[in-house]
Amino acid sequence: MAITNYRIDKIDGRKDKQGGETVDVKESFAITDIVKKSKTLEVSWSFDTDYKSLGKLSIAGALTFFASTIDDKIEEKTIKGKKMIALKGEALREVSNFILRRGIIESIILAKTLQLPAPIQLPSVKVQPKKA
Repeated sequence: MAITNYRIDKIDGRKDKQGGETVDVKESFAITDIVKKSKTLEVSWSFDTDYKSLGKLSIAGALTFFASTIDDKIEEKTIKGKKMIALKGEALREVSNFILRRGIIESIILAKTLQLPAPIQLPSVKVQPKKA
């Protein structure tokens, strides 16, 4: 099983105002739709980064998930009379991790463009005096 392709269909970002020294950032993602094709699934997704009163970033897209036996990776449900497909097990983990990673990478780029802080804590070097 593998993610063979992805695309971004929508990017939305806004910067409301300058904030204080600390910024509370919340990130969330969702699988919004799954369409079954012969040996693939087209999974629509969204990824949101909320900077509270400072701004917001939203990204939406789709990815293609391939597996030789696709029926083992999904379960079909009926919710309010509508048939839906849900990922399960390893497929859910792989797709969720992909959305999270791709969303964070794209959010970092968008945050830089809008002059917002990076949505995650980036690594930094700390220099301490040499001990004698």
